[in-house]
Amino acid sequence: MDIGKSVTYFFQDKRWFSKLLIGWLVNLVPILNFAFTGYVTETIRNVETNMEDPLPEWDGFGEKFVLGFFVWLAGIVYSIPLIILSIIFIIPAAVAGNEQNSNAVTGILAGTTIVFACIAIIYALALTLFLPAMNINLARKRTIGSVFEIGEFFRIFRVNTGDYLVAWIMSLVWGIVIGVIGGLLITFLLIIPCVGWIAAFIIGALMTVAIPLIYAHLFGQVAAKDTLAPA
Repeated sequence: MDIGKSVTYFFQDKRWFSKLLIGWLVNLVPILNFAFTGYVTETIRNVETNMEDPLPEWDGFGEKFVLGFFVWLAGIVYSIPLIILSIIFIIPAAVAGNEQNSNAVTGILAGTTIVFACIAIIYALALTLFLPAMNINLARKRTIGSVFEIGEFFRIFRVNTGDYLVAWIMSLVWGIVIGVIGGLLITFLLIIPCVGWIAAFIIGALMTVAIPLIYAHLFGQVAAKDTLAPA
């Protein structure tokens, strides 16, 4: 995998600034921001197919919106186990705690909260491993059913485990590194009136869209190496 290219590839596009700026503006607006999620999905596909300029154009806005909606819908569905667990663990304990404030009940409430928190963290971590494979499958098939083909997600992970884990880890690492460095730079720029404030605003805006697009390039490389990719 070319880890370094995942951070620099958009600068090779002559229109990178305008594309990222539009992405930032779209991402600001609730509901409309589904289109940016779709844009990230299209980027995965462009990297997989080795397009010279992986950053998509901003035409076909409706199609991008639909792809983003599919991702949002899948996120809701895959969150259902956490909702069920919260009903099982948290609500009964909270009700009991309101009825009688004994040490035993308080202990039960604290214990169930800790158990739920541990399960929720493990499940959320599993989802971060699971969702990129879903994004790859959606980028290829572009259908609502493709976000629920769990067997295909596991196949993508199993066949490409090494590259997949590298992409997963580096997407987290780059997000942290860019967040820290960008945060320090923005803090410094805010000291400088007017010009510094404008520069800080632009950097912060670009960071919010650059991190998902780095993720897209990393997992686009995984998709390109998928030896059992559908024809």
